[in-house]
Amino acid sequence: MKLKLILLASVFALGFAFTANAGSVVDSDSDLVPDAYDNCTNIANGPNDSDNQSDTNLDGYGNACDPDYDNNGATTTTDFTVFLDAFTGASPNTDTDHDGNGATTTTDFTTFLNFFQNGNAGAGPSGLACAGSIPCIP
Repeated sequence: MKLKLILLASVFALGFAFTANAGSVVDSDSDLVPDAYDNCTNIANGPNDSDNQSDTNLDGYGNACDPDYDNNGATTTTDFTVFLDAFTGASPNTDTDHDGNGATTTTDFTTFLNFFQNGNAGAGPSGLACAGSIPCIP
């Protein structure tokens, strides 16, 4: 009986020692992808989302937060032209599918508009160290 108690206490102490040194994992958007590996840290695009970390232009920013289609660092009227062409079907473009449903729709326009109205913000943010370089290979 004493041996079992000692063994149980030892296992508990060992488990406590391992978890005491474990750091917390930051996941700002709660998409089940830690920020350090998330290509879109402020917009959920993890395994529970249809977009699931897709990055069709390979710039390190996920489609869910990347309306900068020409990769110039800003979301401008040039990007709007690309979006409009994809939306009308004139020139389909997978980069403009922000929600991962396979089509460029009004939902995707909402994402584009949010970035465009936010001082011509480019893309992101991304937790990947290679974000902004093409191809971004984490």
